Amino acid sequence: LASQRRSHVVQACMGKIGAKAPEVTLLSVNANAPGRSFPNWKVAFKNARRLSDVLRCWANAYLGIDVAEEVPGGVKALAADKELSLDTKVGSLRETLRVRQGAYSLEIVWPAEALPATPTATKRPAAKQHFSASKLRKLHPSARYCYVDRRVMGWGSSSTQRAKVAAGTYATTRGHFPEAELARAMRTPPAVPGEEVELQECVLSALGDNNKVLFNARLQGPVQEVLNWEATCKRCERSMKDRKPDKQALQIPYPVFIPSRGRPAKAHLNWQATHVFGAQKEDKPPGFKPVVCLVIEPAEEEEYRATWPSSLMLILPESNCGPGYARWVVQQVCTKFCLEGDPTNPQRFQRIWIVDDTLTMFYRLALMEKFVGCGRLRRPKRMKYRVANEGLMFMEALLAVQKHHFIGRAAVAGFLRDDGTAVCKRNDWKLDELALYKVVMLDLCELWRLGVEYMPQLQMYEDICLNHDVLTRGGHTLKCQCYGFRAVHAKKGGCLKQRDGRHKPGQTRLKDLVQKTAFRSMQKDRQKAVRELLQWVRDKEMLFQKRTTEPRSDAAISGERNVKDTESVKTPSGGDQSDGGDSLEVLQVSDSEAETEAEKADVAQTEDTMDTQGTSAKEADSEEDLEMFPNSQSKPLLWSVPAVPRKL
Repeated sequence: LASQRRSHVVQACMGKIGAKAPEVTLLSVNANAPGRSFPNWKVAFKNARRLSDVLRCWANAYLGIDVAEEVPGGVKALAADKELSLDTKVGSLRETLRVRQGAYSLEIVWPAEALPATPTATKRPAAKQHFSASKLRKLHPSARYCYVDRRVMGWGSSSTQRAKVAAGTYATTRGHFPEAELARAMRTPPAVPGEEVELQECVLSALGDNNKVLFNARLQGPVQEVLNWEATCKRCERSMKDRKPDKQALQIPYPVFIPSRGRPAKAHLNWQATHVFGAQKEDKPPGFKPVVCLVIEPAEEEEYRATWPSSLMLILPESNCGPGYARWVVQQVCTKFCLEGDPTNPQRFQRIWIVDDTLTMFYRLALMEKFVGCGRLRRPKRMKYRVANEGLMFMEALLAVQKHHFIGRAAVAGFLRDDGTAVCKRNDWKLDELALYKVVMLDLCELWRLGVEYMPQLQMYEDICLNHDVLTRGGHTLKCQCYGFRAVHAKKGGCLKQRDGRHKPGQTRLKDLVQKTAFRSMQKDRQKAVRELLQWVRDKEMLFQKRTTEPRSDAAISGERNVKDTESVKTPSGGDQSDGGDSLEVLQVSDSEAETEAEKADVAQTEDTMDTQGTSAKEADSEEDLEMFPNSQSKPLLWSVPAVPRKL
């Protein structure tokens, strides 16, 4: 009688007295199993279904168990610590379960003996695979890693750029975006007190299924940094166990890992710079400061430690294994690890950031109040303008992604890289995008559920391959387009071996991506992913070869001229300036980045294809991998709305 009265009151409040009762019940399923963690599962079941059907469907989705199999013995379903009968109808659970976040909360306890030996993700329909393949075909591979000349292809070119520069269209923005000071700040190690830094080292064992040790990696750094690492692990473990978000932790970026190789003096590794995270106060207790960890090869440990004495470092088990291996090690360690010799006390992170060592800055993209349309459909070109504040740019951007409402369902998240078309993007956020690289946030629990991980043998396109696997297996990605980042291209270090020889005519071969012996040892699904990646690159190379034998379009010729005009920018002391003789601060890093952003803002037609993993590289004449020309007249961070909107 009491339940009928409550139901009557609810229906009266919703204005549904006399309406037919709902036929389904929305459940929020939280599962607990020894040594494993699972995301919250929201699903709707018909009221006529039994609770055992719910458990069988959950086991199929998260453990890969056939849905036709019966629920193993020892599995329990709880409602506020009260065990429920598996024969209970779903509709009757409404009177027992509590409502949490708009759904009836159900707890599942799955014993260790009932877990499968090898977790596998549920197979997804073929439509998802076609969807991911179509996304891959739309991307342009980096001209630094394949046999393609972007000038011939017309990538990043504009047929009207020279005319607009001559007409003064970009007078309010040209030359006002210097990065030299920001890059120099990130390449300068933070000040260290006079006394010698006390280092602490511990050995971390990456754990696989059944807590089997996969490999060991060393964690080394100042005592306070190691203590901050341990406290952050405990806070994350506590939050995952209690299934409650830590409100204080939401104001701190997830742990940041920066793989670096071959450039200890040139890499952008100072995340205590004033525009990144800033110097952390010493009075902050451990666990309340961001974790920033360099990922270093053992052969270069001494060089990096001498240059960056106060940095926390994760030393890889092996050297010269490529960028895919470094990222795979980070993913495996952070998914589940323990101190060497103590597998009974596993630790983990729920989400992490993996960032390249070439990032320079972040900025926000704000919508212009007035913008001009063009073309037959009156589609606007320049819709936004860049806003770079003088505060913590990096922290502001990372926290914006961490606080997004979709972040709990995204396996990978990232940002828009500015190739000149950032101001033309319509949407602030996009789902299921492949073009996420250089700055990626990994949801380790979701990646484990999908069975997706970095391919350690892959020498190129490791981020694109990871995103492709996520979409193929039914996962989701999140791309932030209201913040953008800029990065430099260096001649030395990093993937120098993979880039070497790319300028010679030819075709990408399988051994350029994966060694043949490593390819033969892969599983069939891994081999299929590598073949799809190779076919994607070869298709672009064949298109390039076809265009080299055909008459070139006016847009491609104009684009090449524009690039050559940009290359004519010399030092302020001796050379011509392409925009009227005013000396500019130039960061010569690549063809696309040497041009100012405003000069390329009209390339709206390449909106969905230009944001790919890297752009073509430009070889500088100096021994320095980055040439920076100071200029006292330039105005750093003068990014605002133009005084008078101009027609594009």
